Amino acid sequence: MKPYILSADSTLDMPPELLAQYDIRVIPSYVTMGENTVDDWPDLTQKDLLDFVRQSGQLAKTSAANPGDYENWFRKLRSEGRPVVHVAKSSALSSCWQNACMAAQEVGGVWVVDSRNLAGGTSLTILAALRSGPDDAAAAAAYMEAYRERIDGSFVIETLEFLRKGGRCSALAALGANILKLRPEIVFDDGVMRVGKKYRGAYRKCVYEYLDDQLAKLPAYETDLVYMNHTIQDPAFLAELKAYVKQKTGCRELIEYPASSAISTHCGPNTFGVFFVKKQ
Repeated sequence: MKPYILSADSTLDMPPELLAQYDIRVIPSYVTMGENTVDDWPDLTQKDLLDFVRQSGQLAKTSAANPGDYENWFRKLRSEGRPVVHVAKSSALSSCWQNACMAAQEVGGVWVVDSRNLAGGTSLTILAALRSGPDDAAAAAAYMEAYRERIDGSFVIETLEFLRKGGRCSALAALGANILKLRPEIVFDDGVMRVGKKYRGAYRKCVYEYLDDQLAKLPAYETDLVYMNHTIQDPAFLAELKAYVKQKTGCRELIEYPASSAISTHCGPNTFGVFFVKKQ
């Protein structure tokens, strides 16, 4: 056990067994579905959220934990007598980091790290710190702020419909993409998301083309650990993809975990992404 408590926002998308193994504490944000606002973690599932959208035709809305939530959270953790290192969702994508920083100033003994990422990118940074980073809280925070620059993550989506519903894509662009069967790659770049390559054709084919493009960069990546996040709806297809990544990378450890409800509400079903660590 580290001499500090590691805390993170719920969009880290890490399997429960790893959260338990490393005693990582997770603070939820919020998802609003119709008139009901609930914690986005741990009980709200990806299926719950996608079912709501299918049945209502509405997109769920997400909101960050507020400064008061973070202050209560940090005070509770600090009562255990150890300093806290909190890893927040990218400041370019959410107010989580800003809210956590405000609360940390009130509580003291809390270091807040801007992950400049989410999902597997956040988890890779956290795991590196817990497995091989320094024990001092301030040094651990600095370690993660340097390590996050080595994360290379992206994903490919089947449909722009969820992005359209959320106002992140125009109706015209979504219609054109559907007609042309475009499957855009979304790339994490310095904390923000930008459109990368636009794949065209059947979704299954596009996913493999996307994967092959990522694997072509393998000489630049470490291959001990590879991370996969997704909203794949077909278990057999997911098993195929896991086997393919494992075979092509030869990775010692492959972590696969479904995207959180807060992420799923924006990307929709059948989104698939991989995260690698660049060599030093």
